[in-house]
Parts: sequence; C-alpha cells; structure tokens
Amino acid sequence: MSLKGGDGGSWNPCCPCRGSDGKYESDHETYTIRTKSDDEPTRTPHVGQAQLPYDADSLRRAAFWVVVIGAVFMCIVLVMEATNASNPVELPDFTGPVGWIAVLGALFLFGSVGLMFKEPADEYGKKPDAVLFQAFNALGIFLVGVPLMIFECRSSGKDVESVVDFSWFDWLGLLGAVDIIIVSFWAHLSTQLIGYAMAPAVLNGVGMITSFLWGKIFFSEPIRNMVGALFSLFLLVLGVMLLGATQMANMAAAKREGRVGGHQTQTSSMVTAAAAAAGFGAGVMSGVFDGALMVPYKLHERRLAGPAGLSPKHTLAYLASFSVGSLLTTPVLIAVAAARESKDELGSDWKGTFSRKLRRSAVPGGVTGVVWAMGNFLSVHASKHLGMSVGFPLVQTGILVAAVWGVFFFQDLNLSRLHVLLLFLAALGSLMAGAACLAQMG
Repeated sequence: MSLKGGDGGSWNPCCPCRGSDGKYESDHETYTIRTKSDDEPTRTPHVGQAQLPYDADSLRRAAFWVVVIGAVFMCIVLVMEATNASNPVELPDFTGPVGWIAVLGALFLFGSVGLMFKEPADEYGKKPDAVLFQAFNALGIFLVGVPLMIFECRSSGKDVESVVDFSWFDWLGLLGAVDIIIVSFWAHLSTQLIGYAMAPAVLNGVGMITSFLWGKIFFSEPIRNMVGALFSLFLLVLGVMLLGATQMANMAAAKREGRVGGHQTQTSSMVTAAAAAAGFGAGVMSGVFDGALMVPYKLHERRLAGPAGLSPKHTLAYLASFSVGSLLTTPVLIAVAAARESKDELGSDWKGTFSRKLRRSAVPGGVTGVVWAMGNFLSVHASKHLGMSVGFPLVQTGILVAAVWGVFFFQDLNLSRLHVLLLFLAALGSLMAGAACLAQMG
C-alpha cells in the first residue's frame, strides 16, 4: 500500500478524516490510498532535473512527420524509377528530377535520424535503455530494407531469386550491419551529452576523414589532386575543431550567466565540462565507425567484381546480407540486455523491469532504424543519378537540417550570443566546404 499526497506532502496519521470516496483529508492536503501492483516501478522525485523545451509527445509527433515525409520522398523516387525503367536515361542525369528529389529526401532524413536519441525521461525518470534502443534500431533497418529490395526486384519485372545471387550470401553484409549499430550507439551517447546541433556535425566531419583514409590507404584508391585532398582534410578537421570551440564558448557564456545545463552550482558546471568532453569523444568514435561503413562492401566488391565491375546480383546479395544481419543483431542485443538485467536485479523480479524497458525502447529505437534505412535508400539513388562527386556532398548538407532541429526544437545552443553564432556557422561552413572539395579532388 502507498499513500499519495496531492502536492507531494507527507501524511500525518494522527488526524486523518476519511470521506466516503476513500480519500483522506487533513487541513492542508487530500490523500488517496491506492494499491501498487507488484510490477509497477516506484516513482522517484527528480531533484534538480533541467526543464526541457520539449516533451515526449511533441518529440514523437515530430518523428512521426519525419517518417511520413520520408515515405513520400521514397514513393516519388520509386514511381519515377519505375517510369525510367521503361524509358532509360543516361546517367548521371542532372536534368531529370529523380536525383534532386532523392537528395532532398536523403538530407532531410539523415538530418533527422537522431531525433529519438533525445527522448526525455519518463515519469519514473527512465530513458530508453541504450542496448535495447539499438536492438529495435536494427529491427527498423530490416523492416524497411528487405521490402524495398524486394520491391525494386519486382519493379524490374524479375523474381528476387533470379536477381539476388544467394550463393554469394556474404558474412561481410553482417559485418556492415554490426558497424551501423555501433555508429548509432556512439551517436546516441554523443547526442545526449553535447546535443543534436553538435553531435551529427562531429560524426559527419570525422566520418568523411575516416572514409577518405580507408579508401586511399587500405584500398589504394587514386587521389585526383593531392593538394586539393589535403586542403579538404584540413577544412574537415578545422570544422570539427570549430565545433569544439562553439561548445566551449556556449558553456562559458552560460556559466557567466549563472546557469549551466539547467543548474546553478559550480559543481554542475564542472560536470557539464566533463560531459562535453565525453560527448565529443563519443562523436569522434561514431565518426570513426561511420567512415568504415563501406569497408565491408568494398571487400565484397574486391572479392567478387569481374572485369565490368560488381554485377547487380552481387550488389543485391550484399544488401540482403546487410538486412538479414540487422535482423540477427536484434535478438543478440536483447539477450545481452536481458543477461545484464538479470545480473543487476539478482534476487528480484527482473523480468517485469526488463519488460518495461523493452516497451520503453521499442518506439524510439524502431523509428530511428526506419528513418536511417529510408535515408540510406534515397542517398543511394542520389549518388546513382547525380554521381558520387555531386550526390555525396549534397547529402552531407543533412548536418544543416540537424542544426535546425538542435537550435530551434531542442534549443541545445543559444545562438543569440553573436560569438557562438559565428563560431557555429564557421564550423558548418568549413565542414560543407570540406565535403564538396573532397568529392571533387579526393
């Protein structure tokens, strides 16, 4: 049994007066006796918790519309691709609308993919479990990836079995699926620590540098212009450093105003500085793994490509392996989370707690996977129709979309301070210029 106070006060058992409705009344409070079920968690007060400028409902509405808008972009591209199948165009095609529509959809989705990373704590003070979040993220990727692959096969007038060479079903696709989950894990942590205006930009900047190094050093890809490539890397590194300077300037200005991270104590400002450093470290880690995302595919290509390059059968076989790998990742992550929960809650009813964590993580994790899979599909079509040198840097402008979310929806940065605004714009501009130069001269 538990006694609940209307305003959070304590019950004085010496002078209660019970009414006919089961409520106890005193001079100051009205209390209701209620029975707590065995599996209901105890509510704990959140002393000192910062007031967020958004709530769970508004965030989920925003994520819903992101999914709807992404689905509209995908449908338009699929319909246009089906039309082009009967009337082929020479690629790259800069005059046709398909590539440009795919770019718009991809940059919007990639700029919005981490919205659910910012899911606020519920009424019990619990956020989605990090491991279970990634389990449902992987499931979301599978649920979008496989139907899209089947649809594209059938839209070409062929059965899946006749298009996908399943004899070449490759474990490298599974490795790629694991890699994207690792990227998402670090990005999730980074976003929670340094905010959505900063974390995606750090990921993109480090990811482009890492991807370039993999291609040139490990795969011996030719460099078109050494000076231009080095200048591109310089711009990318400068952009990441400017992001760090932006975060430090924002924190210093907030500290001078007496508020850091929603608190007003000196200790909390030091904790915030440590959190910012950890957040940037997590962002760098997510970028390192993001830059390696295409490594399994390149290994797959190196092993199976013929004189004319990789056949469509082998490409689709890799995508099939990637999607199935995402599906297989889900039960593994759930098992890991269950084992950890049973160990942490030894001797108690851990299954009830674990069930609540599953439900808590399902929607935000699943939505993240769905949005990423749709963005990935559109980015592939953007590069297909516009070429890598145009499609790739345009898709990177998704960091501008993330910045809009971070500044205006999540209010992670206060850009009313001129020096913070200038640093942030310089960081984004440096990253964008670096991406464009790298695509042209790398």
